[in-house]
Amino acid sequence: MMTRRKTILDQWRRISGDRRGGLAIEFGFAMPVLILMTVGLIDISMLLWSSSTIENAAADGARYAVVNGATSATPKTAAEIETFVRTSAVGVPATALNVDVTWQPNNQSGGRVTVALDYNHNFLIGGLIGLAPVEINKTARMIVF
Repeated sequence: MMTRRKTILDQWRRISGDRRGGLAIEFGFAMPVLILMTVGLIDISMLLWSSSTIENAAADGARYAVVNGATSATPKTAAEIETFVRTSAVGVPATALNVDVTWQPNNQSGGRVTVALDYNHNFLIGGLIGLAPVEINKTARMIVF
């Protein structure tokens, strides 16, 4: 019994004094946190990029509607403006983008065009940590020439 205890204590002293592999253990604890922080930073960057893209697409759509109003040589309909907006929002899935084009009172010179866009941005790691999609709403208004 005494020899067994002695051998266990000797092994413990030998193992506890050995520092090899400590860095690998610390790396194993730190790496998942660093990966989550990196993916989170990428997620937030993608959210900001989507918001900026949708804002620019709304402004482009309003300008397109103003330049191609009812008095222009090639007047455009709401459906044509929606198609233009969907193609100008590069990187945002066209099917996930809700576009609403309205004129007040009409598409004549002096009227006001409103292009409203709605998009739900899904995060990469949202399912892992329970983040709900973020709704992005952007609106642009201009007066028709």
